[in-house]
Amino acid sequence: MSGRKGDAALAALAVVGTVLTLGGFTVAVALSRRVAEKALPPSRQPQPNETIPSPPLDFSDEDVEAAARMLASENGQGSPQLWTELIGSQLHARKAGETLYERITAGSGYGRQGERSWPGRTRPVSTDQEALPIHQSWAREVLSGLHTPRFGNAIAFFDPAQQDKAYAIAQRARAKQVQGLPLTEQEQRLSHYRKTAAEVRADWQKTLRRVGTVDGVEFYEMNRSNPEKSDFAARDKAKLLGWPVPKELVTRIGDRVTESRPGSGRPHKGVDIFAPAGSTVTAARSGRVKRVMDGRGSNHEKAQRAGLWVDVEAANGQIDRYLHLGEATVTEGQRVKRGDAIGLIAEAHESGSGDAPHVHFEVRTSDYDREKKDYGQPIDPKFEVV
Repeated sequence: MSGRKGDAALAALAVVGTVLTLGGFTVAVALSRRVAEKALPPSRQPQPNETIPSPPLDFSDEDVEAAARMLASENGQGSPQLWTELIGSQLHARKAGETLYERITAGSGYGRQGERSWPGRTRPVSTDQEALPIHQSWAREVLSGLHTPRFGNAIAFFDPAQQDKAYAIAQRARAKQVQGLPLTEQEQRLSHYRKTAAEVRADWQKTLRRVGTVDGVEFYEMNRSNPEKSDFAARDKAKLLGWPVPKELVTRIGDRVTESRPGSGRPHKGVDIFAPAGSTVTAARSGRVKRVMDGRGSNHEKAQRAGLWVDVEAANGQIDRYLHLGEATVTEGQRVKRGDAIGLIAEAHESGSGDAPHVHFEVRTSDYDREKKDYGQPIDPKFEVV
């Protein structure tokens, strides 16, 4: 079984093919309450008339129930450590402003992983099994901070044994279809599985890095050495964007949008895309050039750090920002289409304080507010796979 950003740079991961999302693969296994409870450690057995505590701070009853149902559906007989890691992966994979319930269900309510219910998206994890009291209690404890995930940056999980079981069933289903034989409900449901565990692992390792295994379940974090869409979690209302720099020129991807930038304490509100100085920066989507600003000679620290930058307003009012340019090739008020040149990447230290040439790309929910002295909420962009 598995669960996943994106995107994308986070989309986040249920389907592996042309698009690798931040979901995974799972096989829904029906578990009886007696079997599930028997597998739990004695210290964690639910007690008669157990009082259900209030949800932990910053999490709602919906969040707790979604996490508990995920435990019951993905691995109801797993160890407490596995349960902690499963919940942790979904906490880490959340979009900005997204609740845990929204992350786990993708707006489709409870059900099997890989399915969707209008108007929701495809569920990244399974939630089709009702949670037992033990699952609910453990979910509350994890969300209260009583149990810390060992894999602090994991955003996806994958059960190779379950993947191979699903693949075998799918192979059998396809053979029966050729013979014109009817399929069972399970065969119909799993007939789309076309990759073995080894093949799925190979796909994941193109853009993700395995950080550890618990009870046979493998956990993965982002691997920024390969600039793919799944390097970015798809953030709230993010559009599918083009790359601001031709992908073949990208040397690496920096930190994605985070609340606290590692090493500095400052929030990182965009994505650093590293490429040689002089590389052309292009519009990630169509819009109107809102402003061209040159902070290289400014007395203000923020402007100096930004260097020369261009803001483009998209049709939905969001602002796409391109910082650390050596040259701007557009003017204010100009209309640009996706793929049009915006400017060129500057040499290191010539447009901002970067130690290596790169464009700092931001997507903001709204334009600059003079009272707040900032743009709208940052969105972690979801890029096109090319």
